[in-house]
Amino acid sequence: MVRLITQQGQLIDWNDEKLHPFPDNLVFLDLFNPSRPEELEAEKWLEYSLPTREEMQEIEESSRLYMENQVLYMTAWVPVGLESQEPDNTAISFVLGQDCLTTVRYADPHAFRTLVDQARRQCTTPVSSDAMFLLLAELIVARIADALQGVESDLKRVCRDIFALNPHKAHAGAEELLADVVKLLGRRSALVANLRESLVSMNRMLSYFLNNAATWMRPELAASFRSVVRDIRSLDDYTNQQTQEMTFLLESTLGLINIQQNQIIKIFTVASVLFMPPTLIASIYGMNFEHMPELKWLAGYPMVIILMIMSAIGPIWFFRRKGLL
Repeated sequence: MVRLITQQGQLIDWNDEKLHPFPDNLVFLDLFNPSRPEELEAEKWLEYSLPTREEMQEIEESSRLYMENQVLYMTAWVPVGLESQEPDNTAISFVLGQDCLTTVRYADPHAFRTLVDQARRQCTTPVSSDAMFLLLAELIVARIADALQGVESDLKRVCRDIFALNPHKAHAGAEELLADVVKLLGRRSALVANLRESLVSMNRMLSYFLNNAATWMRPELAASFRSVVRDIRSLDDYTNQQTQEMTFLLESTLGLINIQQNQIIKIFTVASVLFMPPTLIASIYGMNFEHMPELKWLAGYPMVIILMIMSAIGPIWFFRRKGLL
């Protein structure tokens, strides 16, 4: 599918009837899951080739950031599906020339869904390719910042919940809460790792752009690009802070789980000690020896019962005195 934006801000969307050939005043060409005929048509109009899906997956920096015939080929990891239970990163290629920005993608990040409305509000006509690239970069970084704020809200709630628990009172609700906390921290840790990977990729791409597009980039946009780079670096530092916070919360949660497990083991240990003296007495008088004079006592049975009760009360009194019960 192909979407176009012209210098006058005119949008030709997916379902609109396409102009053949593409208009000369085109500044943005978005290829989303393009078919082979759409790729060939775009390459014919652009007069240079576009990266294939296999080339977009390369991890070497030289394969992701390079220049051919004054055209910048830049591929970055962009977060996708942040509103779902399984967020991920997707490779998106930005092919930027002096006249037109072309994006090749096989997923639909949030930034691209809001691009048209933002372009109409923020971009002044005539729209340029570098202005569209700046707008996309700002939208992607803003989306990452929103996701990190959501993670921070979850971490504050987790911190409040787990430290409100009494670790010395083990119950099913607390165990279920702590298990859910471990799962939540695992998911948020994976999300922050994906966001950090995207931030590093975006930082490299924008730095490469600033170093190689200075000759034809509009001077008034340079400060905005540098501001986006600063935002990316600050967000990268923020992810480090959140990673440390999640590590602390995970260790605290596992510590609380260990305390609760130790409390359960303590209860069983105390119970076994309490029943040990009565069990010893019962075992002695359960032996089948012939000469056991107590067996013929009329008061033998009640005396043994009383002795067993007293032997059980004694450890209870001792543990309570020591504060173990």
